[in-house]
Amino acid sequence: MKKTIIFIAVATLCLFFEGYGQSLTTQNVVPLEIGDKVPDLIFENILNGDKQPISISSLKGKAIILDFWATWCSACIKGFPHMKELQQKYGKNLQVLLIGDSVKDTKEKLANFLLNREKDGSPITLPVAYNDMLTKMLFPHKMFPHYVWIGADRRVKAITRGVELTDINVDRFIAGLELSLPKKEL
Repeated sequence: MKKTIIFIAVATLCLFFEGYGQSLTTQNVVPLEIGDKVPDLIFENILNGDKQPISISSLKGKAIILDFWATWCSACIKGFPHMKELQQKYGKNLQVLLIGDSVKDTKEKLANFLLNREKDGSPITLPVAYNDMLTKMLFPHKMFPHYVWIGADRRVKAITRGVELTDINVDRFIAGLELSLPKKEL
């Protein structure tokens, strides 16, 4: 009898904590809009850099630009040198994170793409996150490139195309000033 009660109590606690831990899973995710607070996302699958998971909370005090791209997107690839320049210019206050989330791009395809870029003398040094369903759901898009600007306060500041990534706009973004940029539709 005593073992049965303990078993029921432990099972109940497991169910409670399982439901509690699902706050950042893909269940019941609502896309984020400009002004919404971004949860502490953890990017587990990283290519480049030290390949360690990157969490939003580990970037405390930095503004973040999520650059959603695909290996087959020429406009995305053409924008990488500019993203690298932004990272170098604002390094202390900015983190650019490339998000490879095309359904056509597997881990192997992304890794080969990065290796080929390195071999041809144009390496991509920014961290590349891949296979992250949660970001696809939080920041839905149908076209690439797709940029999500997250302020140091962890709020979505803008969702744009590449043309809005000007020095003036990024300066304002880093400074925490209001941005009046046109929102990119899906």
